[in-house]
Amino acid sequence: MQPPMDVLSLKGTSQYPEILLDGQSGQLHFSGNSLPEDARGFFEPIMDWINNYIEAPREVTTISFRMIYYNTPSSKIIFQILKRFETIHNKLSRVKIIWYYPDDDIDMKYAGSDYSENIKIPFEFIDYKE
Repeated sequence: MQPPMDVLSLKGTSQYPEILLDGQSGQLHFSGNSLPEDARGFFEPIMDWINNYIEAPREVTTISFRMIYYNTPSSKIIFQILKRFETIHNKLSRVKIIWYYPDDDIDMKYAGSDYSENIKIPFEFIDYKE
C-alpha cells in the first residue's frame, strides 16, 4: 500500500479511465471510459490508495469525474469510492465532488445526479462542450 502523500497516476485507454490521485494536493481525478472486464481487480490498487488517504486526508479533498462512459461494475465501484469519502467529509476534510458532463449527454448528467442523491457530500455539476 502507498502512503497518502504519493501520487497514483494511471494513463487512460479506450477501456480504462485515466486516474490521477494526488495525496499532497488532495486532488483526485477520474476521466474517460471505464469498461474493464474485471472492475474489482482494476480498481483494487485505487481503493487501497483511497483507504490510505482517508487515514490522513488534506484539509480539502476535491474529487472530479469527467467520464465519457462506464459499465455497471465500474458504476458500483464509483459509488463505493464516493461512500468512503462520506466518512471523512466535515470531520477530517471538506470533500467536494465535481461532476463534469458533456452538455449534450443527459445520461451522464443524470448518472451524477443519482450519485448526489445517495452521497452526503456536496456535488458541483459542470457541463462542457465536446
